[in-house]
Amino acid sequence: QRPRPEAARSMWARRAGDGVGAVVRARDNDRAHAGIPERRVDMWEALHATFCREAKEAGTQGRPRCRTLFLGDSITEACRGTQFGEYYDELAARRRAFEDFFPLKEARAFGISGDRTQNLLYRVCNGELSFRHPPSVVVLCIGTNNLGRDNDSAEDTFLGIRAVVLEILQRLPGTRVLLTGILPRGPAAGSPPQMPPVPFESDAYVGQQPLNPNPNPREAFARKYAQPGVHTPAIHAVNERLKALASGSGGSVAYVECGFAFLTTDGGAIRPELMRDVLHPSAEGMRAWFAVLKPAVDALRNAPAPRDSWYEGPRAIGDGGDAANGGVGSSATNTMVANDGREPGAHNGSLESVSPGVRLALSRLIAWSPHALCVADATAKDQPIVFANDNFFVQTGYPPEEVLGRNCRFLQGPGTDRETIGAMREAIAGGKEFHGRLMNYHKNGTSLVNSLVMSPLRDEKGIVTHFIGIQRLAPAKSLDDAPAEYQFRAAL
Repeated sequence: QRPRPEAARSMWARRAGDGVGAVVRARDNDRAHAGIPERRVDMWEALHATFCREAKEAGTQGRPRCRTLFLGDSITEACRGTQFGEYYDELAARRRAFEDFFPLKEARAFGISGDRTQNLLYRVCNGELSFRHPPSVVVLCIGTNNLGRDNDSAEDTFLGIRAVVLEILQRLPGTRVLLTGILPRGPAAGSPPQMPPVPFESDAYVGQQPLNPNPNPREAFARKYAQPGVHTPAIHAVNERLKALASGSGGSVAYVECGFAFLTTDGGAIRPELMRDVLHPSAEGMRAWFAVLKPAVDALRNAPAPRDSWYEGPRAIGDGGDAANGGVGSSATNTMVANDGREPGAHNGSLESVSPGVRLALSRLIAWSPHALCVADATAKDQPIVFANDNFFVQTGYPPEEVLGRNCRFLQGPGTDRETIGAMREAIAGGKEFHGRLMNYHKNGTSLVNSLVMSPLRDEKGIVTHFIGIQRLAPAKSLDDAPAEYQFRAAL
């Protein structure tokens, strides 16, 4: 439930400063988490109802089927030729760009200005995926408003996007999801991090200070388009997690890097002609974006069936058959997920030594968990890691060649509590489960608080052969600075 307007306004603190515009967010417990469905209370409802109707009608009574569905916020809404506050001629040009690459007879764009992940999650849970014939590919572009308007963390924003992905895969059997990542955006580094509300958005969400009325025009122009921006580190962190999600999905999800299409060759600025408001692609920017997306959509549509999906899932990730089974790294999708030349699936290790009875369920857990997961061989000398998901590599900073074949103790350091380590070793020796918090370290030296759950894996005879470690990592400083409500919400 939304708080009363007068109560909501009392929650906002206005930042004193030099007159530069700033927007501050509500306390963490005043609104839904990025991964929890939330209905908006403005004119959003009319567009949502339109999308629900279009989904139900697609492929019925002679109407064309929707083969490619775009889901997102104002960037996606502009593909329809609508967007609050934009000139008609510009919007008409953006719609033409969309239809040139994705003809209306086979594509739809369901986007609403200002939507966060929680708003899109509500939409897909309440009718926007009611297709008689599921689309072949859903292109998902969401999350920039979580960072730019709500100042959500990269972790929360990723969890919100992941929640949408899982909902799509569950409701649309056979559909693949293409993640575009969060596109580059302003403001430039050193500027206030948040932006004003979109038209018709409730003021229960944001408060605003007046902008500086006398900026230097030349400095203002350069500052407007300069990169990296305020949100660049968070955008990079979210996109890296999305790549890891795609890499472990078995072909159900793919990621395509799009940000470079909007930047100068040196990456030092957003090209004004492609994104004049440093947030929404112009008509020319749409064409540059679609030139990257179209080949990725076609490749994903024509790729082999996913190896491990919720509706079939006959094979296990890491069983040694990744390339043959059309895995994420196969030739059809390798350009979308990774261009590092790695052998498909080989960088994660192997689960062949794990009992077949638990291998498939274990592979699904590893693929879809947002946490860093690894499997260690309890029967081998020093219990080396034999398999790790991509989140492990992303969140610890260590590449596969520095992880596989080593004991997990390389994550420990001077701040790691010896008593906790002793308790963990005792649990391993006894073949028991272990829960605990200990200090680990990123490869760059950053302290990470690891909320560790370690469970034994047994063979058909009940003998412990492996341990799986579920490592919920968070920078120690971010937890120190976070309010109690955030830590509780992150734990959920």
